[in-house]
Order: sequence, then C-alpha cells, then structure tokens
Amino acid sequence: MKFTRDLLSSRNQKGVAVLIALFTLGFIFFLVKELLYESNVEFIVHAQAVNRLKAHYAAKSGLDISLLRIKVYAKLQQTFGAQIPADKKQLLDMVWSMPFAWPPVIPEEANSVDKELVADKIKESTMDATYRADIMDEGSKIDINDLGSPSKGLQKITEQLLLQIFENRLANDEEWANENENLDFKKVISHMKDWVDDDTLSSVSGDEREYYNDYPEKENLPPNRGFRTIEEIRLIPGMNDEIYQMLKSRITVYGVHAINPNYASREVLMALDSSINDEVVAEILSRRQDEEKGGPYKDEKDFWEYVNVTAKGNVSEERQKEIPLIFESVYNFRIRSVGEYGGISHEIETVVLDFSKNAAAVAKRLNSEAKEAAGLDPNDSGPGGGGSGGGNSTNTTNDPLPKGPPRIVYYMER
Repeated sequence: MKFTRDLLSSRNQKGVAVLIALFTLGFIFFLVKELLYESNVEFIVHAQAVNRLKAHYAAKSGLDISLLRIKVYAKLQQTFGAQIPADKKQLLDMVWSMPFAWPPVIPEEANSVDKELVADKIKESTMDATYRADIMDEGSKIDINDLGSPSKGLQKITEQLLLQIFENRLANDEEWANENENLDFKKVISHMKDWVDDDTLSSVSGDEREYYNDYPEKENLPPNRGFRTIEEIRLIPGMNDEIYQMLKSRITVYGVHAINPNYASREVLMALDSSINDEVVAEILSRRQDEEKGGPYKDEKDFWEYVNVTAKGNVSEERQKEIPLIFESVYNFRIRSVGEYGGISHEIETVVLDFSKNAAAVAKRLNSEAKEAAGLDPNDSGPGGGGSGGGNSTNTTNDPLPKGPPRIVYYMER
C-alpha cells in the first residue's frame, strides 16, 4: 500500500510539473508574442516618424529652391527689366512659373546621353525623398481688403468686382442660381466691408455687431481690420460653403491693389465688366498667349482697345477709368511645395509679398484721386507721381533689392 501511495504521489507530482511547464511555456510564448507585437508597432511608428520627417524636409527643400527662384527673378527684373521689350517681358517668367520637381522629369525628346547624365546625378544625390514645388501669381486676384482701402475709388471698384462675380455665376449656372435665389449677395459683400472698415456702423443697417449675436465670440466680431486669411470670410453673415468655394480662387488678401490682365484668371477678367462673356474672355486670353496676335498687353490703351474692338466687348470709358490695371511684372507669389517619402506626404504653402511695391500702388492711387479732386490731370507725371487712376506702373527698378530671402507673410504646413 505504501508503494502504491508513493507511486500515485510521484505521478501526481509529475502531472503538476507538466502542467506548470505547459503554463510556463504558454506564458513565455504570450510574452514573446506581445514583445514582438510591441516591437513591430514601435518600429512602424518610428519608421513613419522618419518618413514624415523626410517628407517635411523634402517639402522644405522645394520651398527653399522656390524662394531662391523668386529672388533670382527679382534680380533679373532689376538688372535687365528696362532693356527687355514690353512684348518680351514674360520670357523671364519662366524663372518662376515652371514647376520644379525632384527627381527631375526627363522629357521624352531628350537624347540618351542627357538621360544617362540626369540618371547618374540622381543616383549620386543623397536626396531619397521626392518633392514638387509650384509658384503661382498671387497678386492678380481681387483683394478683399481693398473694401477698407483709404482709396474710396478702390473700395467702390472692389465692391463692383465682387458683385460681378456673383452676377456672372447667376447668369451662367442655372442650378446654382435656383439654389441661391433668396440670398442677397449685396448684403454679403456689405458684411465683408463691415469686417474691414473702422467704424461699427453697418453698411446694411444699424450696428454691424448685431449681425454676430449668435456667434460664440460675438464681442470680438467684426474685428474692424483686414482679413488675415481667405478662410475668415466663412464667418461673414450669409456666407455658405458654396459661396466660399466660388470666391476662394478669385480673391486674395495679398493683392497688388490692381488687376494685371497679363496674369489674371478668366474668372477675374470676366468680373471686370458684364460685357466680358465667355467669348470675349477667350479672345483676351488667346491674345496674351500668342505673340502673333500681339502677346502680353502693354498698357491700358492696348488692353481696352483689344477688348472692345477685337474681342467685341463693350466696356464704357467710365468703367475703364474706374478699374485699376497694372502691367508690370509679378511680385506677389504663392508657393506650394509637396514632399513625399515612404507613402507620406507633407505640404508647405506660403505667400511672399513685396511691401514696397504694394505701398507704391496704393500711394499712386491716392495721389491720382487727390489730383482729380483738385481738378488736375491725374495722368500728369509731375511732382508727386500721378499716373493713371489704375496705377499703371509702380516701377521700383532702381530701388535696391532687400537683403535676404523674399518676405514670407503666410506659412502653413499640412
């Protein structure tokens, strides 16, 4: 009996040992699995962080090269601008207007030697990420901050240009017109003006602050200052997403206080006058892109004659005098640089501004209006400047270029 009890005890101990061993092995297996999972997650997280960092610096590289291109363009304009014929001035635009990417896109027509040379340089480079940088003209849009300009004429024409955008959409998009038939567009524009003016009296009626009673921070609205970003117009009473989407490609807060017909989009050109329809604007765009037709417009006379005679528009002389036009080179830019690495994208968007030329444009406009109010010829180029009411030129070719990179006034990463 004792032998039997010892045998059973030994067997029980062995069974317990097996169970303990199995449990230990299972526990070790679980720990190893968890450690492997955690390590894998950690690796992926850190790898993604590295990818994001590389994408960020790739986008930064595109931005830095774009700023350099703008600086080179400004230097070339200052050095050679006066020597280049008016119809050839846009040749220098290729310095900034051509998209730039890394690795560079090799044209199909390039010969095998050039292709091999580019391929070798790509292999030698330490840049393993990619980027694409685009530079766009920001000035040739309607500047909504001109609704609060010290120039009354500029205030008035800005209101009219914005209203014409709405009227064009109503006339050309029946579905959109039906959806927004009850919206008073003049009120929306008036609220935009109340945002930037100095007083609290509404352009619609009463106190402008009453229209913001339902807003969480109503005591700070409207701020009576210029719009800082385009997105701020979403806060305007009566504004909706459809109107915002329509306006955002046509307006800016970094304008040149005039419209440049050689760079303005078709939508902005159509806002100049109700007689500039699809056919007329197609002719306007065709002329500035075709040297055989005359190429870029040289001045106001050249532009308006082409609009009314060749393009068959019907813009009155009074309207022509009201619209501020400018024909010199571009000097306000928007840069968009996108870097990519390991499936991660990073975008940097900036706006660079030439404050001296912007200030000169406003000063010229005010000087012209003062001369006109005094009964003098606004086109007189005597003491104080003058020039056309549109501010045909803000030439600062002889002024030294500011040191350092172009002035960035807007910076956004996403």
